Amino acid sequence: MKKLSIAILILAFTVSCSNKENGNTKNANNTANQTTVYVKPQNPQGPAVALNLTDFKIDNDFILYQGAPFTGKITFDTFYESGYFFVKNGKLEGESEINYKMSGFKRKDVFKNNIILSFSQIKNGITTEFIYEKNDTSYGKKVAEVRTSYGKNSYTFNIANSTGKIEVNGKKADNITVLSNSVSGIVKENGSFYKIIYSYSEGKVTEEKYKLDSKADKSEVLVEKRLLEALYLKPAEKSAGFINEEGIEKLDRIMYQLGKPGTSTPTSGQPADPNATVVPNTAPQQNQSGTNQNDDDLATLDRVYDEVMHKNNTAILNTFSKEKLGYIRNTLFAKKGYKFKNPKYSSYFSQKSWYNGIYDSDEILNPEEKRFVLIIKEREK
Repeated sequence: MKKLSIAILILAFTVSCSNKENGNTKNANNTANQTTVYVKPQNPQGPAVALNLTDFKIDNDFILYQGAPFTGKITFDTFYESGYFFVKNGKLEGESEINYKMSGFKRKDVFKNNIILSFSQIKNGITTEFIYEKNDTSYGKKVAEVRTSYGKNSYTFNIANSTGKIEVNGKKADNITVLSNSVSGIVKENGSFYKIIYSYSEGKVTEEKYKLDSKADKSEVLVEKRLLEALYLKPAEKSAGFINEEGIEKLDRIMYQLGKPGTSTPTSGQPADPNATVVPNTAPQQNQSGTNQNDDDLATLDRVYDEVMHKNNTAILNTFSKEKLGYIRNTLFAKKGYKFKNPKYSSYFSQKSWYNGIYDSDEILNPEEKRFVLIIKEREK
C-alpha cells in the first residue's frame, strides 16, 4: 500500500511538471503573437442611417446625429463611392467599407475609438490586409503584419515576429525562411520544385516565383514576378517605415462630396465652427456657363483626385501640362476657401461663383489632400 501511494505521488508530480511545461510553451507562443493579435471590435448595434448633411455633423472628432453622438451604421452613396461606417458613441468602431465605383476597387478598415487597427484593399480579385502594431494609437503607424490572398493562394508575413506562411494552389510551402522584408518557401508543382518569395517593402507587396533544379539546389530561375499591392508613400514615410493613416477624415471627405461645408477637425478641443470652410457640391456636371457652381475645374479636380489617391493611378497626371497641373492643385485650395496671394490664381478663382477666399493660412488640407498636393508638385517640376 505504501509503495502504491509513492507511485501515485510520483505520477502526479510528473503530470504536474508536464502541464507546467506545456503551459510555459503556450505562454511563449502567445507572447510571440501578442504584437499583432488584437481583438476585432464588434460592429455596434443601432439604426442604419443614410449620410446626409442635415442630421450629421463632425464636431471635435465626434460624429453627431441630430446633435448627439451617433451609434449605429452610416451608409453613403455618392457619384464616386458607396459604402458604410460603423459608429459607437460618436466614434468610428468596427468595420467600414468604401467601394470606388470607377475602378471597382474596394477598401475595408477596422476601427476602434476612431483609431484604425487594420485595412484591406481588394483589387482584381486580390485581397491584401495590412495590420498595424498592437496598441499603436499614433497617427504614423507601422505595419506589423501583411496578408494577401487570391484564388487558392495565401500569404502571411508577420514583420514584428519574423514569422510567416505560404500556401500555393492549396498546398502549404515548406522550408519557410523569414528575412527582414520577406518570407519564402518551397512548393512542388507538376513534379517540379519552386521557391516562392512574398515580400513587403516601402508600401509594395510582391510575389516572386523561381524554378529550382531540385528541392535542395540553390540554382534559381525567375519564372514570374507580380506586384500584388502598392501603397503610395511619401519619402518621409518610406524612410521612417510608417504610414500616416486617417480615420475620421475619410468620413469628412465623403461629406465634402455631398456638397456642403466640410468640418475640419480642431486641435484646441473646442467644437468646430460649422462655417469654417465652404465646399460646393462637387458632383461633375456639364458646364453651361463660366459661372456655373459646378464648373469644369471642380469636376477635373474630383476626377484626378479619385484616380491618384484612390486608384494609385498617377499616370493620369501625364495627360496634363505643368500649367494645368498647377490649376488643378490650386483648385483644391480654392475649394477649401484659401485666399490666394498669387495674383494669377487670385484673379482666376475670383471669377468663380463658388469661390469664397476666407483663409490666409494654407494649413487647411487634411493629410490625404496634402499628399495629393505633394504628388502634383513633383510633376510640376
